[in-house]
Amino acid sequence: MAERTNKKPLEPKTAEDAETILSEHLDQYYSKNSSKLQKTLETKQELNETAQIVKDFLHEIDPKLSKVFSLRLRNVVSNLPTERYELQSKSLIALWHIDEGNKVQFRLGGLKPEILHTSTIQPDQNIEEIIDKLALINFFWIFINPTLTRLNEMKQVLELLSLGLQGTHHRSGNPKVQAKLEMFLRILLAKLSALQNMERTISSILKLFREPKVFCTKQIFKETCKTLTDAIKQVSWKNTQTKRQLIEVQGKIEECQAQLKEYIDADQNDVKTIHSRDEFKLELLNLAELSSDLFVEAELLKIWLDFFGQDLPYFTYQRTLFTNQISQNTQASAADIIAVRGIVKNYNLGRTTVYALRGVDVDVKAGEFLAIVGNSGAGKTTLLNCMAGIDEPDYGLVLFKGRNLREMTDREKSKARLLDMGFIFQSYALLPHFNTRENVALPADLAGFSKDLKNRIENLLKGVGIDKQAKQYPAQLSGGQMQRVAIARALTNKPKVLFADEPTGDLDSVTGKQVMELIKKFHEETKTTIIVITHDKEVANYAERQVFLEDGVVTASHL
Repeated sequence: MAERTNKKPLEPKTAEDAETILSEHLDQYYSKNSSKLQKTLETKQELNETAQIVKDFLHEIDPKLSKVFSLRLRNVVSNLPTERYELQSKSLIALWHIDEGNKVQFRLGGLKPEILHTSTIQPDQNIEEIIDKLALINFFWIFINPTLTRLNEMKQVLELLSLGLQGTHHRSGNPKVQAKLEMFLRILLAKLSALQNMERTISSILKLFREPKVFCTKQIFKETCKTLTDAIKQVSWKNTQTKRQLIEVQGKIEECQAQLKEYIDADQNDVKTIHSRDEFKLELLNLAELSSDLFVEAELLKIWLDFFGQDLPYFTYQRTLFTNQISQNTQASAADIIAVRGIVKNYNLGRTTVYALRGVDVDVKAGEFLAIVGNSGAGKTTLLNCMAGIDEPDYGLVLFKGRNLREMTDREKSKARLLDMGFIFQSYALLPHFNTRENVALPADLAGFSKDLKNRIENLLKGVGIDKQAKQYPAQLSGGQMQRVAIARALTNKPKVLFADEPTGDLDSVTGKQVMELIKKFHEETKTTIIVITHDKEVANYAERQVFLEDGVVTASHL
C-alpha cells in the first residue's frame, strides 16, 4: 500500500499500468514456482499411496475407469498453479486519497468495474483500516463462488454415492479381490475423515465477513458507492447459501461414512457373495465409478481448504499491530496485579501458522475473581501461560505486580510462579508416587518453607475436605478428590494469584459444582486474585467479571 497526495482523479491507464506491473511480477513468480508446486503434489506420499490403491481396485473392475481416474488426478495437479494464479491476480487492492474534498477512489481487482468512487474521508478515519476491510470484501468476492461450487459438486457426488451404497452389499468370493474392495472403501472413509474440519474452517472464514460488511455500510460507502453496496448484498446472500450448503454437505459426509462402514461389515444383513468375476465387476461398476468421483472431489476440496484454511480462519484487523503503542504503554494501575498489553502469540505447526493471540489487552485487579471464557482453540490457555510467564508473547507485554515479565530472568519468573502464583489444571498434574499430603506440601518444600508447614498442610487438607485421604495416592482417589488435592497444593504458598485452567473439565457436573463452590469460598475468605479459564457458562458465572475470547481476540468484557 502506498499513500500519497494525488492532485488529479486516477486515470484508467494508471490503474492498468499498475495492474500490468503487478501481474508481471505475479506471472514471474508462478513461472518460477509452478513446477515446484506441481512436484510437491506429484510426490505427495499420502496422495500417491491412496490413489494407487484406488487405481488397483478400479483396474479390477474396469481398466478404463483406472485410466480416467489417473487422468483426472493429473489434471488436478497440473491445473492447480493456473487456478491459484487466477485467484491471486484478482487480489489487487488500491486506494487513492485526494486532497480536494478528501474524496477517495479505490480499485478492487475482483469487482467490475474495478475503479470505484466514494465520498469524503474524515480525518479521524484510518486508511489502513479502510484498506483492510476493502481487501476482505474483495477476497470474499473471489472466494465465495468457487467455494459454493465445490460444495455443490461435493454434495451431488455424495448423494449419488449414498444411493449407490443402498440395497444389497456385494462381496467377492475371491479373497484377493475382496481385500482390494475393503481397502478401497477404507480409503474413501479416510478421505471423508480428512474433511472433518471442513465445516469449522469454512465457517471461521465466513464469520470474517461480518466486519467488512458492517464497516462498508457506514455513511462513507452506503450512499455513494452503489457498486460496492450491491456487491456486499450479493456476497451476504451467497454467504448464507454457503453456510446452509456446508451443513448439508457435512451431514452427507457423515451419512456416507456410516454407509461405507456398513458395507465393509460382513455381519450386516443383505450381503451377497459373488464368485463369478464378471458378475462381480458388473455389480460393482456403478459403485466404483461413483467412489472414484468422490475421491477426486474430496481431494479438490481438501486442496481448496488447505490453501485458504492455513491462515485465513484466524485473520482479523488489529490496529495496534500497526503502531508503536504496544511497546510504549508499559504502565499499569496500582490496583492491577496483572496488566496485559497487546500481546500477540503465534505457533508454527509445520506449514500452518496458528494465530493463538492477536492483540489482547486485559487488566486484572488485585483480589478480583475473573473468568476468561471461550470455546476450544480461542486462545484461553495461551493467554494464561503468557500471564504466568510460562510462555512469552511474540509481541506486547505482560506486567505482573508492575514488573515486565519479558525483562525478568527465567530464575526470577520461576520464583514468582512458586511464591506468588498457584495453578489448578484440568488433568490435576499430581505426582503419582506422592501421597495426598506430600503432593500438597510439594510447593512449600520447593520454596524451603518449614515453619508451621505441618499445621498449614493439615488445615488445607481439612479446608478442601480430603484430610481423611491424606495418606492415599492419586490412583486411589476419585477425579473430584484429585482436583481437591490440586486446589490445596495451589494454595500451599499463599499465592497472590490462583490460575485455574478448566478446573472442572474432567469432572461430572455435581463434582464440578462442588469444586467451584470451594474455589468461590476460598476467594471470599482470602480475597486472593483468581483467574479461571473455562468454556462453561456455569463455571464462568462464579466469577465477578467475565472476559470473552474468540479466535485470539477479546470480544467482550462484563460483570
